[in-house]
Amino acid sequence: MENEKKKYTFKDIAWRDLLIIPIIGVLSFALTIAAYIGPILFNYYEIDSNLIFVSTITQALAYTIGIGAFYLFHLKVMPSRLRAGFAYIKKYWLRLSITYIIALILIYTYEYMTQFLPKHLQYSETANELELNKMFEVPAFLPVAFLLIVIVGPIVEEIVFRHILIGELGKKFNFIAMSIVSVFLFAFIHVTDAKSPFEFGPYLILSIILVFTYLKSGRNLGSTIALHIANNFVSFVISVISIYA
Repeated sequence: MENEKKKYTFKDIAWRDLLIIPIIGVLSFALTIAAYIGPILFNYYEIDSNLIFVSTITQALAYTIGIGAFYLFHLKVMPSRLRAGFAYIKKYWLRLSITYIIALILIYTYEYMTQFLPKHLQYSETANELELNKMFEVPAFLPVAFLLIVIVGPIVEEIVFRHILIGELGKKFNFIAMSIVSVFLFAFIHVTDAKSPFEFGPYLILSIILVFTYLKSGRNLGSTIALHIANNFVSFVISVISIYA
């Protein structure tokens, strides 16, 4: 509660953390370009069939480096932050589990209700899910897909949408206001290729749950990373089973 009442200034914001966004963006772009130019230089032109694989590998690598940069930015305090995160998960694992179950119920209820929409507004899977499913087409590629979807993806998204937007920028621009920004921005980036406006719903529900968890935990990043990883892990397993079972 003391942190909620504390008067923050612009100096209290860890501005260097915002560098994570351009670092990941520039790395993703540079690595992707390098991955495409390399085969051309060696007269290997079968690039189109490997676009999704190249994109996944470069994104996973860029995310991993971004996480490493975030760790280095907070090298002195990161061990204590990690301990605090694991301690919270260990102490409140039941609360986190119940929160996740509630999120699943809300999402599946929402998706069930969309079946009653006019045909042109319905969807079987979101455009984002269909894009992710492409990563599962080659069994040998599953470890990289797992790394991106289940591990580094959730960590980076929580650093950006919870830690930076709420935890840091919220110090000066109001935690509740930035929480609202986080909710809608997180949902929006997952539906940029949506065919139906109602694809926004599941991601909005998940985003609200993650923001609520972050605020409820006293802005403990470990709580939302754990919840986000759990959500993506279950989705990953379900996708793999549905494709290969």
